[in-house]
Amino acid sequence: MTRAAPAWLKAYCSGIYAFLYLPMGVMMAFSFNDAHRNVSWAGFTTKWYGHLLQDPQWAVALGTTLQLALAAAAISAALGLLSSYAMARHPDFAGKRAYGALLNVPMMMPEVILGVGLLTFFVRANVKLSFWTLVFSHVVFCLPYATGTIRARLMSLKQSSLEEAALDLGATEWQAFARVTFPLAWPAIFSGAVLAFTVSFEDFVTSFFVAGIGTVTMPIKIYSMMKFGITPEVNALATLLLLLTAAGLFAHHFLSRSRP
Repeated sequence: MTRAAPAWLKAYCSGIYAFLYLPMGVMMAFSFNDAHRNVSWAGFTTKWYGHLLQDPQWAVALGTTLQLALAAAAISAALGLLSSYAMARHPDFAGKRAYGALLNVPMMMPEVILGVGLLTFFVRANVKLSFWTLVFSHVVFCLPYATGTIRARLMSLKQSSLEEAALDLGATEWQAFARVTFPLAWPAIFSGAVLAFTVSFEDFVTSFFVAGIGTVTMPIKIYSMMKFGITPEVNALATLLLLLTAAGLFAHHFLSRSRP
């Protein structure tokens, strides 16, 4: 029989959740405020969402952000699958521990340091800042998330009986991977791509350092508008981004829990 949690623990947890999520709730509520400034409530309206759809600058920023996140997610998932397979199926290759440790460094490194380091690298390498420098930079910090998700699935599968059967029947390692391992690992691959997409989509600090002239992502656009005060358009956009991010995280959670 499960013992009920003490009242003080329930109150403490409720306070933590209120501290984390109440500001988001206020932001979402004021995205429906009829006043142009977030000073007082003037009535319910959805016009600010319509203004977002009619503003071409928001459409351009959203398109750039989606292209960036999709490219970073696809590349991170592909590289993450290769590195995960090497670590899970060939655990004795030289430098495995060092490789695994270095792979997680971008995830643990402060974003400011990572952004400055990438900017310095591009300047020293005489690479012009552009959309593709953004893609490369996002792959750097998205790769550990995708690799961790895919590697966990491959480690749980270990050397499945289906893979062994394929090898015993004359299949090469590549054929066994393509026809057995890949289908079994597909939920984790897609989950890792979704997680990488979410991380890339909401990134601001690294993008701020390595974005080229004329390349504006959605977080950078929001930052530039907030210099003049938080308007209902910003609240509406932040609400949409929050819902999109939450959907991506729920999809990652659902797919990571699925089993072959």
